[in-house]
Amino acid sequence: MVEMDQELLLRASFLEQQSKELHENLELLDSQIQELSDFSLSLDFLINSDKKEVLSNLGKGVYLSTNISDKKLFVQVGSGIVVRKTPEDTKKIIESQLLRLQEARFQLISQIEIYNSSLRETISNIEKSMEKKQKQ
Repeated sequence: MVEMDQELLLRASFLEQQSKELHENLELLDSQIQELSDFSLSLDFLINSDKKEVLSNLGKGVYLSTNISDKKLFVQVGSGIVVRKTPEDTKKIIESQLLRLQEARFQLISQIEIYNSSLRETISNIEKSMEKKQKQ
């Protein structure tokens, strides 16, 4: 009986840890989704705007006034390779990435639900075992 209780406690601890890790991954994924969504909105602005001057974010809250002479973008595609793309083509790439991230998010949520369900079941088994011990 004691061995079974230890096994249940180890299982509960494992399930709780796995659920916690999945929640952390979900937060990271949500952050990436938000970042890409914001970028997509910026591309919409660029596509639909006739403005010739914009503020470009250099990072860390620093902006530079930029004159737009050509709307084609320089897009890094990996390994230091940069190609020219239209804002529309870039938006299609971003939409594809967003779709993949949202699918991964859905899978993570499903896994979290499975772990949480297993954890609830394990906790219930622990409680039942404790009740049996108290009756003895």
